[in-house]
Amino acid sequence: MRYRIAAIVISLSALLGAIASNAGADETTDTRQPVQRTDAEKAFVLDQMRLFLTSIAEIEEGLGSGDLDLVAREAAARGRKANAALARPATLAAKESDAWKSMIGSVRNGFDQITEQATTRAPAAKINKTLADTMRNCVACHQTYRISAEAR
Repeated sequence: MRYRIAAIVISLSALLGAIASNAGADETTDTRQPVQRTDAEKAFVLDQMRLFLTSIAEIEEGLGSGDLDLVAREAAARGRKANAALARPATLAAKESDAWKSMIGSVRNGFDQITEQATTRAPAAKINKTLADTMRNCVACHQTYRISAEAR
């Protein structure tokens, strides 16, 4: 009996190990398109992403508390209108594909739309829907691209 239990435990351990090993192999395969950026370009892009996330959190806070002025301020700070003259690394624009530019433009336009909706006191559910649609562009970009170090 003791040997039968030991055999079952060993078999289960081997099976679980094999499952974990296969799951890990799938997780390490990154099929996203690498986009090479310099350290300065990468720092800029990542900083913009963090600002997007910070504003999204504040927008949700504003929607939850009914503070549409907060929603409008935070959305405006990330929109295209407020960032038209944003100081970017000079070499970055030439490296951005049309698809990349389209995704970022859609995100910025979405924030402008949220600004307009909050300013005109649209219902929170409508603003939240626009935010969700805007964030789908963030998700699509993250699913499509990964930033890698540019060869020197």
